[in-house]
Amino acid sequence: MEPLDEILARAAQRQQDLDRMHADYEAIDAEEYAKFNAEMDARDAARNANQEGPTT
Repeated sequence: MEPLDEILARAAQRQQDLDRMHADYEAIDAEEYAKFNAEMDARDAARNANQEGPTT
């Protein structure tokens, strides 16, 4: 294989690896963001329930 072809092949492989890593991190970020939002929604609901007080 020509040296330039080897360099281009390694660069293409590296780009695929980086793309895969980026997709993995995006998935992790989305999962953490959804978990964070769920926790904040639960806290807001609890706080709102405490502020309203008993209804009976």
